[in-house]
Amino acid sequence: MNEDKTILVTGGAGAIGSNLVNTIINDCEKLVILDDFSSGRFDNLTSKKIHIVDGDICDQSVIDKAFSYGINQVYHLAANFANQNSVDNTEKDLRTNGIGVVKVLQASVENKIEKFLATSSSCVYKPGNNPFIETGHIELTTPYAITKMLSEYYISFYSKFHNLSSVIVRPFNSYGPGDVPGRFRSVVPNFFLNAINGLPLTITGDGSETRPFTYVQDIVNGLVCAMNNSPDIKLKTFGGHPVDKNDTLVYNIGNDTSITILELAEKINEICQNKAGVEFIPRRDWDKFPNRAVQNDKAKNDLDFEIQYDIDAGLRLTYEWFKTQNFK
Repeated sequence: MNEDKTILVTGGAGAIGSNLVNTIINDCEKLVILDDFSSGRFDNLTSKKIHIVDGDICDQSVIDKAFSYGINQVYHLAANFANQNSVDNTEKDLRTNGIGVVKVLQASVENKIEKFLATSSSCVYKPGNNPFIETGHIELTTPYAITKMLSEYYISFYSKFHNLSSVIVRPFNSYGPGDVPGRFRSVVPNFFLNAINGLPLTITGDGSETRPFTYVQDIVNGLVCAMNNSPDIKLKTFGGHPVDKNDTLVYNIGNDTSITILELAEKINEICQNKAGVEFIPRRDWDKFPNRAVQNDKAKNDLDFEIQYDIDAGLRLTYEWFKTQNFK
């Protein structure tokens, strides 16, 4: 690691962002976080080495302030998160996930950063029963999926046209410490909130839907591997193979094993000793993914990435963190 570098993490106060910050904080001289705290939390940030820029990534003055620190690498995680949120707030979703990424990309080019990494989403894939691979079919079923794919196209343009060394990661169903319950939030923290309070866990659908729930530290490890181990577009070869400058580097990061939502609910109820069971409500109109699974072969081969936490270990660690919080 080059401990003299300065790293910018947009969205660094969020669930994945804050865990990423805690992982890389000792591997750099300065770590700058750009976040508007609309969904991220100050409580997630504990290190005194962090420089916080509080503001909107669509505000040029905020972008200028963040890059004034002399940034070497960018982890772009800031986003208008969640499919339902994008359905309810479509213009905000387009602004943040479209204009926002362009602002950060343009500043990255102007400030000659060494490497740009962005998180996209697994929801860009066409629904199906086979594990998703990076070259699989794309089908955009929500505004969030549309703008995440839009951001990938912009990153590809800046990579090719401006020679910006960049990589895209598509995380799958992250959960763990830092992931809070609430509207537009993920199923795992909302299940834990109900289970700890002795309430039934609400399942949208019939519970047979499958997801590759991935512990947040595995997601973070995948991001770090992608930043440090993915090929640079300036290289001519990587791993003995030619590097095609016209290819944008995209990697799936997710748990190799999927489980049903009902199995997830039962595991969480067992951990919390909740006897209230589950209840079922109709699936949301936009949810076209009865099954979701991931193939990590590209990340394993190119990045030396491996999943470290199975679902039982991850849920237990999440429960221990949840007990230290004061969620209502």
